[in-house]
Amino acid sequence: MSSEFCHRASLVLNVVLTATVAMLAVQKLGHAFVPSDEVSSVLATNGVAPGKVTSETRVFTREPQLLQYAEIASASDRRRWMIDRLRAMGVPNDALALVARVDFEVQWESRFKACQGDRDKLAAVQLEMDVNKDAEMRAALGEAGFKQWDQKSMLWEAMSAEVEVTASETDAIYALKKKLQQRRLELEQASVNGTMDGAEINNEQDKAYFEYNQQLKAVLGEDRYAKSQQLDGAFAAGNLRYTLTKAGVNPDDSQFQELFKAEQELNKSQLKLDPSSENYAAQVKALGDARDQQYRQTLGAEAFDTLQKEQDPGYCQMKKYGTLWGLDDDKIDYVYNAMKKYEQGVQDYQTQANSLQAQGQKVDWDALNKSVQQLTDQTGQTLQSYLGQYSFNKLQRNRLFLFNPTQPPQ
Repeated sequence: MSSEFCHRASLVLNVVLTATVAMLAVQKLGHAFVPSDEVSSVLATNGVAPGKVTSETRVFTREPQLLQYAEIASASDRRRWMIDRLRAMGVPNDALALVARVDFEVQWESRFKACQGDRDKLAAVQLEMDVNKDAEMRAALGEAGFKQWDQKSMLWEAMSAEVEVTASETDAIYALKKKLQQRRLELEQASVNGTMDGAEINNEQDKAYFEYNQQLKAVLGEDRYAKSQQLDGAFAAGNLRYTLTKAGVNPDDSQFQELFKAEQELNKSQLKLDPSSENYAAQVKALGDARDQQYRQTLGAEAFDTLQKEQDPGYCQMKKYGTLWGLDDDKIDYVYNAMKKYEQGVQDYQTQANSLQAQGQKVDWDALNKSVQQLTDQTGQTLQSYLGQYSFNKLQRNRLFLFNPTQPPQ
């Protein structure tokens, strides 16, 4: 979590609350509503005209009734107090869930700030928040309200494209998603505790997702499963066309067909892989490399590199906030290329270790980790020196990378 998220979350919460007040004033009370100065600003921003305050609406302003909320010691009880009153006003469950979720997550902001960028501490706090989320949302919404919201959220995550499902299929898919969620939390706990290394965790995650997708396919059948995962031909073609156009890459019809064929072959081949195989990661990488090579041959090196950049979240974020962060196009490209080189270096170390293990040779993991740490420090120092402290700190704070390099020699 970040201060940017906190600001965004607070704004969402304010908008939801003020919109609720406006709805209450207009639809239920039949009276005009004059909110406090702070709420008036949010209302005005969202085009809601204020009127007169009534006793029923003071709960959302700085009137005496707010003390009843403020005096509740438990954050969970305060959240439930707020949700109960909103529900009594007729606010729909989806809006209640949004208010409860934002309020819950904002409560953790101070915990994240206290980590001061420490990756291990951040991971532990994130896990604790994730573990507690269901219980807190259930306490706020009640069992029925929680199930309605959570099931809708899980189905949205399960299917990238909407398909028709029966009530029994909905329950089955929900159960599969909750099982997958629980396994993900168990693996995150193992990572935080240090009881499993990264390779083991990745292997177990692959197994869990493979099992989940096989079971989801059994529930939906081949055709609906393909459509739900955007694997059907028409949807996949449209999605690929949109991705290329957004990146400013405009292949002709014959080029597009070559790219689409490469994408379809990649998806089909990946579905055939067994995640329990020792060579699974290498097989996935080989398929991705083959697809990328086909893209490069079809589009040309320049267009392919442009597509790669435009699909990189970090690059897009730097382009968006470059002026604020003191970055010009040259610095953005430098950071992008440096990070790609760093990621490839780490991957090469891992590939080398995996190859030695596959040959039955002993891997010196301490030496490997030392080499990775040296590469990390070197990359961080290089970026810090090139960008200057201001821009480097901006990228650090916005989590484009997490380096803690020692100061480079003067």
